[in-house]
Amino acid sequence: MAINKDSIEGNVDQLSGNVGQMAGKGEAFVGNAIGDTETEVSGKVRELKGKAQEVYGKARESYGKASEQVKDWADHAPESVREAREKAARAAEDVRHQVQEQPLATLAGGIALGFVVGWLLNRR
Repeated sequence: MAINKDSIEGNVDQLSGNVGQMAGKGEAFVGNAIGDTETEVSGKVRELKGKAQEVYGKARESYGKASEQVKDWADHAPESVREAREKAARAAEDVRHQVQEQPLATLAGGIALGFVVGWLLNRR
């Protein structure tokens, strides 16, 4: 699976968010240590912005991975349909061959199946 722009930029946003959080924690610590409430609050705000950026980055990365997965599935869908069609054709040919080779056994099997289904439905 290829890495797309959203995945890369999501990782960058996460990294930037982590850096912002650490810087905010440091600023808040310094503000608290020197008794400067404004610096402490500014640090807390910076930390929260960093957390928001990290969360946004995770969401963007997830979107990028999901969109790549959908593209891969869409690219392989025609091949899957073709394989299913071939399997169905082979199964139909096997049934046709079985009916031609053993018509009485097939008829008896159909009758037996009919009785079983009828019995099961009648039990209700």
